Amino acid sequence: MDNKKKNSVLALSLESVLWNSRLVLIIGVLACVLTGFSLVILGASEVFHMIKTLVAYVLSHDSDLDRDHIVLLVVEILDTFLMASILFIFSFGLYELFISSMEKPGKHKSQAYRINSIDELKMKLGKVIVMLLVVKVFASLVEIRPTTMLELLQLAVIVLLVAVSLWLGHAGHANQDSRPKD
Repeated sequence: MDNKKKNSVLALSLESVLWNSRLVLIIGVLACVLTGFSLVILGASEVFHMIKTLVAYVLSHDSDLDRDHIVLLVVEILDTFLMASILFIFSFGLYELFISSMEKPGKHKSQAYRINSIDELKMKLGKVIVMLLVVKVFASLVEIRPTTMLELLQLAVIVLLVAVSLWLGHAGHANQDSRPKD
């Protein structure tokens, strides 16, 4: 009987250590939040830089700025803010799933930070990552100057593939919404 009591105490101690080890993920949550804040600040500085560049272009007209450069600046800004949103969604997901449930997201109307499972976190991150990739493809398309019909056809195929991927993502989301809740 004494041996069973020792095993029980050992099992309870081990369970306590295992349960509390999840708190080490706070480091990951904080790192993602800090990086997300840094990217938001970087994005804001990129917006300021773009406005400054646009004002210089409008006033002097002899700048090296052209329409493609403006589009690329906007794409870089979108890219920066999308990366920040990925980090915030991931940090909220880690916190909600492994550390503690938060009451504030339940009161908020946005569904972006409401995460109930690993699959839901992966799905939300996947959607934002797809949008990030679409922005990257868009930036690449702005820089490409097709010189042959084959290159033009390849550009059309790229645009078609991006459109199909977005459509499939939307169709998958519609199927998720139409499923009965357990």
